[in-house]
Amino acid sequence: MFTIIGGDGKEYGPVPASQVNAWISNGRANLQSKAKKHGDDETWKTLSDFPEFSPDAVVLPPPLANEAAILPVPVGPRALVNELLAYAPKLNIGACLSRGWDLWMNHFGRLLLAYLVLIPIWVALSFVQINSLPIATMLFGGVFWAGMYRYTLKLLHGEPATITDLFAGFSEAPGALILAGMAIAFFIMTFAFLISAGFLFCIVPALYFIIAWTFTYPLILEKKLAFVPAMEVSRRVITRNWWRMLVLMLAAALLSLIGITALFIGLILTLPISLCVLACAYDSLFNPKNNL
Repeated sequence: MFTIIGGDGKEYGPVPASQVNAWISNGRANLQSKAKKHGDDETWKTLSDFPEFSPDAVVLPPPLANEAAILPVPVGPRALVNELLAYAPKLNIGACLSRGWDLWMNHFGRLLLAYLVLIPIWVALSFVQINSLPIATMLFGGVFWAGMYRYTLKLLHGEPATITDLFAGFSEAPGALILAGMAIAFFIMTFAFLISAGFLFCIVPALYFIIAWTFTYPLILEKKLAFVPAMEVSRRVITRNWWRMLVLMLAAALLSLIGITALFIGLILTLPISLCVLACAYDSLFNPKNNL
């Protein structure tokens, strides 16, 4: 296992030699990059000093095209944030709206079917309350949102997507998604209470965190993060593009409002557009190598 120092001066790893070779093949490292081998003397050397990466070593073939496009996930949320901040460009609002619209137009029927499956479930969950609290929605809302992102991202990447993807969170990360949903719901209710009690200064921090935590659920499901690291990774990466995210979310909300004015049928037709736009924003920020 090796840890290397990237071009940004930060450490990445530990990862196996095959991953380092993949980074070399992708131009993200070279034989002069500093590295140390775990379990050895663990002194910093250049990669060329290790027999695994010497010019005479057998170089593993680069990853397949669909694998090379995916940003390797460094070990730990802090390394992931550093990696994302190093590669992610500024969020392009126009590109997200354009890609989201194209995604909706190209997969209109499949996205509509997904919503027709989920809307009755959401309505049923909303009726399960304890002391006027929508406890079922708080518990399982994040699980279903993660599934919708999984389904939409698969369509965006041209991968096979099925209705079962909507329920992937229940099998892959139920605990983290439920905890994240409860934490975010508790935060929103707390700030709503404070604002209603006259503490209007709470509006700004509440708005900041609500937007900053937008991608908590897909990060849990797609990047396999625990709920607290997922919230922090989402916050740190979005903070760099917070105002752009605000404008993008307002534009997505406007599309949904158009659906509301067209009554229920219009709402069903336009809700997928909003998620398509946000899925494209997530892809831009958290899979930046897909968009180079």
